[in-house]
Amino acid sequence: MSRGLRPFRSEVEETSKVTARLLNSFGMQCCLVGGAACSALGVQRVPNDVDMAVMTHEDEESIKRRLVLADSRFYLMAAKTPGATYKVLWFRTSEWMRRSCKVDILRRGTMNIPDIPAHKIRHIRELPVAPILVVLCLKLQAWDHHGAAVEWRFRAKQPTDARDITELLVFAVAGGEHVLKEGWLPQEFVNSAKARVIAFLTADRATADKWKVLGLYQSQKVRAVHR
Repeated sequence: MSRGLRPFRSEVEETSKVTARLLNSFGMQCCLVGGAACSALGVQRVPNDVDMAVMTHEDEESIKRRLVLADSRFYLMAAKTPGATYKVLWFRTSEWMRRSCKVDILRRGTMNIPDIPAHKIRHIRELPVAPILVVLCLKLQAWDHHGAAVEWRFRAKQPTDARDITELLVFAVAGGEHVLKEGWLPQEFVNSAKARVIAFLTADRATADKWKVLGLYQSQKVRAVHR
């Protein structure tokens, strides 16, 4: 299998649709986060894989096995991380070209993914997508974690995260988004995002006004001292 090749956008979208349909048939609400969600929302970069958030408490490995049993195009491979016990899920996008797309199943709570209400999930070109502020805050979290990583392969992802964030900010502001409109979001999730915004602004001060519009940043005004 050509697992080392980057998937085409059309392959990522088809993988996302098949994954979502099957998860829904299992009675599980799900939505895209990560790069695939960014792409669906308008970000230019072609994503490397599918990150599917699933609103369930069922074990992720169990969900992967159910997908493999439900559709022969799904298959599992051993993880490359030494000592890892989990399996990596792949979806075969083309038999004759031997191409595949990786699928990460992320149940709610994993990586601080909030419990997203069904009515908040957007549907774009038949793709279920998490609310843009959730996608943005999770991408900001990835930017933070990648920058703090010890291994270079993770730190190297931070500039890509930053570009995705910059594009998402434009879409979020244009769409009239504001964190107060998403009262269902856990306060801890919002507070963590606000703290990361301050860190992000040390690298990209030009985005400050956009973060303000979204309610995720408030500049500290210096008070004049009157004598």
